[in-house]
Amino acid sequence: MKNPTVPILLILFLLLSCGSEIESDISIPVTVIDPQPQVISETVVVLCRLESGQEAIISALTPGRVQDVQVKEGDTVFEGDILVELSTDQRYSSAVSLSIAQVSAARTLSANAHTDLARSERLYASGVISESEYERSVSISLAADASVQGALAGYANARSMEESGLITAPFSGTVTRIWAREGDISNGHIVSLAGTDLMRSELLLAERHLQKLAVGQPVLFSTEHYPGQLFQGEVASVSHSVDPLSGLVPVTVQFHDSSELLRSGMTGTATIALETVQNAIVLPRRVLRPVDGNSWEAVLIRDGIVETVLLETGITNGMDIEITGGISPGDTVIALGFHLASDGNQVRVVR
Repeated sequence: MKNPTVPILLILFLLLSCGSEIESDISIPVTVIDPQPQVISETVVVLCRLESGQEAIISALTPGRVQDVQVKEGDTVFEGDILVELSTDQRYSSAVSLSIAQVSAARTLSANAHTDLARSERLYASGVISESEYERSVSISLAADASVQGALAGYANARSMEESGLITAPFSGTVTRIWAREGDISNGHIVSLAGTDLMRSELLLAERHLQKLAVGQPVLFSTEHYPGQLFQGEVASVSHSVDPLSGLVPVTVQFHDSSELLRSGMTGTATIALETVQNAIVLPRRVLRPVDGNSWEAVLIRDGIVETVLLETGITNGMDIEITGGISPGDTVIALGFHLASDGNQVRVVR
């Protein structure tokens, strides 16, 4: 007599085998990423118009007839290049002596102004002086620096006139305006020059960025004049008050351009790195799920099983988010297919 349990066991075995095959077939296919430590920065991008950080209006200290104008507006010149030639054989030793005295006096005033500014910064930080008193010290310091530049330009001009009646460029730059005309008697401004080595721009930023702004922060300038090229610079100064008309914070940035590609008047965008974190765990928004509009969660694979974790986040830069808690290096995050998976599901990683 046949054993009746044998067919039953065979049927159960076939059912279990089919169930296992069905289960493997319905596992969710997903793609994954393994987050690795990297650098992320919180940035702000604003429109930017460049101005020369070094400008001079060159004048003739003693009248003379203009014999030759050797430049035109827009020309690039280098330090020592001849700009204008005056037809005179006189020596201007007295003018040179005067310009030397003016340079010395301007440098003394500038040094005193910087000393006062340093003291004002300490007093302002301690709450001893008001913000307006501190801003006044800043203005005096900037004016003193400008006086030094003007005095140096005057000295270079006087030296060139003393030697041969030639007006030369006190620094490398671009000719922005010419007043001299051949045959005229020089009496006042002759040429204006803007430097190309240093460019500045005053930006206006939203008040919410004020607490993160600081002198020395890196800045990148880009312009349609040079597609794909970035010019490095830094924050030169940050106002401690909000502009009453615009409600924005004035910030001065500067760019040292040894390539001499940048020109005064160029427009573009400035990108300021407000905060930078090294060795950060960074994930793109596209692999995260929003929670209550303020938080994010990620779907992980741990021991082959789906697990959803709530994340702690830090810096946001475009479509990337710094993850400060919830996952660690070595975790596997589902990139595609996470919206189909629930906690406890089994998934199949496809490459």
